Order: sequence, then structure tokens, then C-alpha cells
Amino acid sequence: MRAPASSISVEAPTPQTSVASVSKTIFSTGLSLEVVIGSALVLLPTLLASAILITVPRLHWLPRLSIFLVGLIVTLMVAWWIGRRVLDTLSTVSDLLGALREGDFGMRGRVELGYRPLQALVADVNLLSDTLRDGRRKRTEALRFLGKTLTALSDPVFVVDTEERLTLINPAARQLIGAERQAVLGQGLASLGLTEVLATPDHAVFQGRFPGGEGRWLLRHVTWHSNGREHRLIMLRDLSAMLGDEERRAWQRLIRVLSHELNNSLTPIASLAGSLAVVLNGDGADTLDELRIGLDVIERRAHALARFIAGYGTLARLPPPRPAPFRLDLLLVKLVLLERRVPVEVVDGGPLVIYADEDQLAQAFINLLRNAAEAALPIGGSVRLRWYRDGRRVCVLIEDEGIGLPEPDALFVPLFTTKPQGSGIGLSLTRMIVQAHAGSVDLAPRADRHGAVATVRLPLSS
Repeated sequence: MRAPASSISVEAPTPQTSVASVSKTIFSTGLSLEVVIGSALVLLPTLLASAILITVPRLHWLPRLSIFLVGLIVTLMVAWWIGRRVLDTLSTVSDLLGALREGDFGMRGRVELGYRPLQALVADVNLLSDTLRDGRRKRTEALRFLGKTLTALSDPVFVVDTEERLTLINPAARQLIGAERQAVLGQGLASLGLTEVLATPDHAVFQGRFPGGEGRWLLRHVTWHSNGREHRLIMLRDLSAMLGDEERRAWQRLIRVLSHELNNSLTPIASLAGSLAVVLNGDGADTLDELRIGLDVIERRAHALARFIAGYGTLARLPPPRPAPFRLDLLLVKLVLLERRVPVEVVDGGPLVIYADEDQLAQAFINLLRNAAEAALPIGGSVRLRWYRDGRRVCVLIEDEGIGLPEPDALFVPLFTTKPQGSGIGLSLTRMIVQAHAGSVDLAPRADRHGAVATVRLPLSS
């Protein structure tokens, strides 16, 4: 497999960022220029009066005083006018910010009426209002969509805060707790009879009884933060119907296998018992030989039934895995040496260290190699073993050139076998071992030629 190529992502500026940066540049540049011009306008009358007084030195003191007072008055009037424009603009900005603080994003300031150095500030506040309005609209739409989704869900959903008080509930959850017409928001889950739900960990299955139903439930917890507060979403899924169907199918398969095996043993036993009764009533010379043959058949069928029951005991007594790190590739090479009936080709996929129960996996791969060899032996075929790493998992493939797969749907049924001396527990035991390691095993026909391929997928750390 190829390692993912590293890449460098460059974040493009959003339209809001571009507008804000441009507005900031224009505002700072325009403000500096306008401040210089405004200051010059304010000081211009005083400067003109001073220039007149300097250029006419012999002027009487009264005209000098009059010229200076006129310049000063005009300067104060210009300063008052500019100050008034600045205060009006800042008042407008203050009103806009107050409206934003109150959640009113519809107010707009008229940019062209403001003091020119502060017009960019008014424009930026208007842009901020538009951004906040769009954000609130998107949040409202998202909450509306979430509400419709929760309403449409057939699974009960509860949303609680940090004090385990109910803040949101969907109709399925109301029906489950029997509160279709009651106000339950703000109440604690414990007071609603959901103490077991609070004590159950995430992704666990528990047996629960509620006013609106009972059964086996899968529980999921999701935690998130909104407006600085933590919320927890609790969803229940009723597994009773699903598990009931699977259990019914398992019983049907079990009964079918039991019926088949018991009939195969009891029918000849009953027939031989009747025949031996007839023989005992006769006086023929072959009586002892017939009795010996009949008893031998009964003994063989009795041993077959004993092996049948022992096979179920083997499946029921499988211990839990005891994982430890080991080299899976070395184990597979050693197991190939045990199979000498047919040629076995090993395609080396490199060293593989996994964390699993080596003894149990050895038994599983022995069963698969034996089945592949027994399938290829009658037609002189061969077996190929290969493995490779797929991300955080390892795949092991055992391909044979045998006769193919008989009855693929029943391959993993306990005690199902098509071999005259087979026990029917090999593949069932293999699947149980692999599944106990959080893996999977599949059998399928080969696509390139006749035969079958067994694929085992295991996590590197189970």
C-alpha cells in the first residue's frame, strides 16, 4: 500500500475577511488624511488672524484684538461643527452596537451621513450585523433540521444538561416513558425512571423495562458543548426484534443439524434392533455373525453420537483469548510445514507482529489449511498462503485449487459437514476464534480458477 502523500493546505481568505481587511486599510488611511485636513480647517482662522497681525505691525490694539477674536470664534465654530459630526457618528455606532448586543441585527447606519473619517467604521459595523444575522439564520435552520430529524427518528432520544435534567426529548422517547401529554422538560432523568440509562456505559446492551416497552436496548452517549454549556445526547435502540430474528434463525439451524444427525444414527439403530429381534427368534447358523455385525453398527453409530455431543461441548467451552505480541508470519510458516499431503506455496508478505492469542489463532489456521488441503487433494490441486497488512489490520488468504464450496450458506453452521468422517466443528470453531479477536473470516469461490479462498482479517491489536 502507498502511504498517503503529505500535503500543505493554504487557507483562502473568506469574503468577510477580505472586506474587513480592506475596510481596515481604507479606514486607517482615510482617518489619518481626514484628521490632518480637519485639524488644518480648525486652525486655519486663527492662523490667518495671526498672519494679518504679523504683516500689519502698526495696527491699533483694538483692531488687533478684533481680528484675533474673530479668528478665535471662527476656529471654535469649526471645531464645534467637526466635534458635533464626530459625536453624531459615534452615537450612531453606539446605537448599532447596542442593537447587536440585544440581538437586533436589522439596524443599519447610513454611511454617507457620518463623519467622513468614521464612515468606514459605520460600514464595518453594518458588515458585522450582516455576518451575525447570517450566522443566526444558519443556526436557526440547523436547529430546525435537528428538531425534524429527532422527531422522525423511531429510536428514543434524550438530551440532558450537566445536572442530568431533560432539555430535549423526541416523540419516540415520550412514548417510551409514557409521557406523550406531560411536560417533562426540566425534570431529572432519575425522576422519570431512567436511572438505569444513566448508569449504563456507552455502546452497552442492557435489559430494560419502561412504561412504553421492554426488551434489550443498545445505548449510545454523545457529548457536546453549546453556548459554553455541556450537553449529552442519549439514544436507545431496541435490539429485541433484531436479536429475536437472529436467535430464531440460529435455533432453526441448530434443530436442522440435530434432526439430521440424530435421524442418521437412530434410524439404523431402530432398524437393526428390529432385525436382531427376528434373528434371535430363528435357529440359523449365522445368528451369531448377524448379531455381531448388527451390534458393531450400533456401536459405531453410538460413537458418532458421542462425537456429535462432544463437538458441541468444544464450541461451548472455548476460553476467552489471552493476547500477547507475536510474529504471525512465523506462525503461518510453521503451520505450513504440518501439511504435507498437497503442495503449499507461501507468498511472503513481510514480518507481521500482532497482539492476539497465538494458540487459538494457530488452531484456526490449522483448520483452514486442513480444509484447503482436503479440498485440493482429490483432484491433485495445490494450496497458496499469503498475507499482507491493510492499514491497522492484517489479511491472511488461503487459496486452494479444490472442488469448490458445497452449500456456502451452511459452511459455518455448527456440526455441518460434507465429509464422511468430518465432525463439523472446524469452521465453526475457526469463526468463533477469529470473532473473539474482533476479526472476520469468509469463504468464497476463487475468481481466477476453480477452488475456494478463505480470507481472515484481524486487527493488529485485538
